[in-house]
Amino acid sequence: MAKTTRKQSSTQKQVDATTTITNNTSPLTSRHRLKCKNAKQKEFANLITEKEIVIASGPAGVGKSYVAIARAIELLNNKTNPYKRIIISKPAIEADENHGFLPGDLKEKMAPHVASSIDIIDKIVGASTRLKLVEQGLVQVEALAFIRGKTIDNAILIMEEGQNMSPNQVKTLLTRIGSNSKFILSGDLDQSDRFRDIRSSGLWDVIDRHKNIPEIGFFEFTNEDIVRNPIISKILNNYKRDEIPVITKKPVRPKVTTTTTKSLKISKPTLLKRVLNFFK
Repeated sequence: MAKTTRKQSSTQKQVDATTTITNNTSPLTSRHRLKCKNAKQKEFANLITEKEIVIASGPAGVGKSYVAIARAIELLNNKTNPYKRIIISKPAIEADENHGFLPGDLKEKMAPHVASSIDIIDKIVGASTRLKLVEQGLVQVEALAFIRGKTIDNAILIMEEGQNMSPNQVKTLLTRIGSNSKFILSGDLDQSDRFRDIRSSGLWDVIDRHKNIPEIGFFEFTNEDIVRNPIISKILNNYKRDEIPVITKKPVRPKVTTTTTKSLKISKPTLLKRVLNFFK
């Protein structure tokens, strides 16, 4: 780790996703370890350790966020690893609501979107330790829009709610990975607040597109893996009964045969409606 020899101005001291942390007094201890609740969580944690990029999908309550953050904290605390910080990000999409303009600076605007991740960190290391990590730049919050153009070295980036990202946003994110970094992208393909057809989401696209890259690991949780509360599985199963099946083939436009309105005895208004409906 390079030592800083010159005094930096207040603006230079601001830490972003490309800055190397120079503070060696990490408040993390050996007590801050991941405690998996089932075999699937352990498999997911091992995959995070093994791969440069991990893509995880699954329903709410399986522990996607907890395992990713806890394993990231473990890796950060291991001094033999090259990771110097954890970056947390989420797409700024509200769940079927619009609260309008959010006041404050960028961190204050992002706070509601990453609050659940901050809560997980507090459960693992405690609020006081989390505040020290943030103060030292060991834990950072980045808006997806401002990651573009950056090279992220020596960091573990955790991006959640991938089902609300477009394919282009996922492409932008994954191509930011630099040297000695690890990216974890997770989401729930059944709970998109942005896409009616989940096949249009970046999470679906990245799972479908990049299975030929060995450095990228894929992991899928199911309703049977839910650990938050058993009632969640029952709730999700009831919602699944009302889901519209995903269309696997594009609708084929029917062939139009040439005929006259006279032979069909169709009134002009009715014919016009049919023509307009055809082009909708």
